[in-house]
Amino acid sequence: MINQLRADTYRITHSIGFYITLLLVISYSVLITESKSIGGIMVNADQSLLAHLANSNWTILDSIRGLTMSSSALMYVIMSLFVIIIGYEFSQKTYKNTLVSGISRFKFIMAKYVMLLFTIFINIFMYFLTVLATSMILGRKLGASWPHLINISLVTTLAVSFFISIVFSIAILVLMLTNSIVISSVFIVLFPLAVSMLHVFVKWNWLKYIDFFGASNKVAVGTLTASHFGPYILTCGIILVVCIGLSLVTIKEKEL
Repeated sequence: MINQLRADTYRITHSIGFYITLLLVISYSVLITESKSIGGIMVNADQSLLAHLANSNWTILDSIRGLTMSSSALMYVIMSLFVIIIGYEFSQKTYKNTLVSGISRFKFIMAKYVMLLFTIFINIFMYFLTVLATSMILGRKLGASWPHLINISLVTTLAVSFFISIVFSIAILVLMLTNSIVISSVFIVLFPLAVSMLHVFVKWNWLKYIDFFGASNKVAVGTLTASHFGPYILTCGIILVVCIGLSLVTIKEKEL
């Protein structure tokens, strides 16, 4: 597994697509921060916070909250990492060369998920680091103490990174089942919007646990604290275990 991680790290650090993705993420952060505009999926957004952000001079705290509410759009940018790390191998069937080299299928799947999680974290970390730097350059007031700003930035970075990685873990399963990078990519695009819309119109309470970007917004606002995070982590853990397990079963059925 370590050798697979090393190989994927070498490949992605020598891929221009990785750096283009990182540049787009940083540019998006600067754009939202400077323009004080919010993008992304707004189906289940906090209307009072939206009104506040639309009618106030942003502090650094407001900038972090605005960037968090806009983070759902990052799914469509970071999706390129999914294609680079695992999608291309399956579309070209070059994953077979890796499997015949001796690595177990379980380690192969886990290495891909870990690499996805790591690269997602790097991009989200830079996303929130950029909002802090840009806000300081623009001379904005803090809006809270520095320890609080750093804490909410780190917690939100971890939450958004983990939630995106869970969606990607489901997409890995879709990729294994269909052998289609197009279908798995379409799933990544549609999943957040479909869950948010269902959460609003169907009113099923349990959907809040897979409405990942809605949960991220609550973290930024402060209505979802660490003490309330247990059910979300449990839900994500169950989804991750099921998806990794089913992916392993599926890849075992594939001929090399």
